[in-house]
Amino acid sequence: MAATTDTDAIAALYLKQLGKLLPREVSEVLLPVIRLRSSSSRLLVMLPNPIWRDVFNELAADRLRSLIKAKGHSLHVACRNDVSNATQTTLQRFSTFQQDPGNQLALTACRRAVEAPGLEHNPLYLHGPSGCGKSHLLSAVIAEYRAMLDDQAVVVFNGPDFVAHEAQRLSERGTTPLRQRIDRAALIIVDNIDALSNRHIAQEELFHLINSALERGQQLVLAGLLAPRRLPGFEDRLVTRLGWGLSVAIEPPHTETRLALLRRLVGQSIDDLATDDLVKLVDTFAPDMHQVVKLAERLIAGERPGVSSDYASFDHIVQIVAEHYDLRPGDLASKRRHREVAQARQIALLLGRRLTGHSLEALGGMIGGRDHSTVLYSIRQAEDRLTKENDLGRVVTELTQKILDRAQDD
Repeated sequence: MAATTDTDAIAALYLKQLGKLLPREVSEVLLPVIRLRSSSSRLLVMLPNPIWRDVFNELAADRLRSLIKAKGHSLHVACRNDVSNATQTTLQRFSTFQQDPGNQLALTACRRAVEAPGLEHNPLYLHGPSGCGKSHLLSAVIAEYRAMLDDQAVVVFNGPDFVAHEAQRLSERGTTPLRQRIDRAALIIVDNIDALSNRHIAQEELFHLINSALERGQQLVLAGLLAPRRLPGFEDRLVTRLGWGLSVAIEPPHTETRLALLRRLVGQSIDDLATDDLVKLVDTFAPDMHQVVKLAERLIAGERPGVSSDYASFDHIVQIVAEHYDLRPGDLASKRRHREVAQARQIALLLGRRLTGHSLEALGGMIGGRDHSTVLYSIRQAEDRLTKENDLGRVVTELTQKILDRAQDD
């Protein structure tokens, strides 16, 4: 891992000085649970929970303020509960949905499913890669129905649970508690429908559920990774039912959209970061909205992942990328232009640019003596692929984590 940064050293110095100002019995129990993060203008103190935060505010906050005042720092105190609340409290309504060019039609269709339930887009089927906003839209529709009617107005199924439990219950004859709930509902939600692939009993019961819901005029909203016609292992008649209403694709969110959500979640916790650093963080660690929320939690907690240079060795990057593509590290540095080799080389250079402080010339020199313009072209090719290939963002995130984990072990 990279050497300790200047800001980490400043934080450690403040913590040491604070220990000298506190009674020994207080410092011995309080200091080990404190995490400090320093920037040019503020010092963040993170405590494990509200109880420790209250202890710190009562016994140590004023002393620490007196230490940092001369350096022009302001003090911000938070606990991990604050992090959780900041990233979870307002994520489930239409008003908090982060709009993006790739999700406008889906948002409009979901609003219409609330305004005219069971009349227009029925069933409404949302599909797109993980982290594109499907679950948020489902949650928003659920919240609107419950606000208009009551909690009993909605029945929610999740694909894996439907396969494991609900399908068997629906296959039982006669009146059952589950059937009674369904009969009373105005909205039926089925998320993660992909789990029903090659599950014939579950598909049979979902087929009958859709038919009966349409006969009763209930609104159906379903979601999966792929469009109905592309779902593997699904019976034709079920695919036809899923496509009866409106099928809407949701595209991966743009960098600007992910950055806007990150800013909204973290607020002033990132005042010490430049916009270029934030873009780099989002591109590296948050290719989808789920990862944006996780990144926000880390930033609120005072972490600054990947902002400083040389967070990994480029040799490690080449090795891990080569392993992923079932190649040898030497293949990436060779003159071979085979498509798989070229694409792996592009990803290695992209990660090298993001996770090391090497110049383009240096990266080119370490991967077969390529020049500045060739390296830049490769990186731009990789960035272009990220916008077009839905699964590539996830691959890059997984590779990044492996690289950083190996750097930590070293």
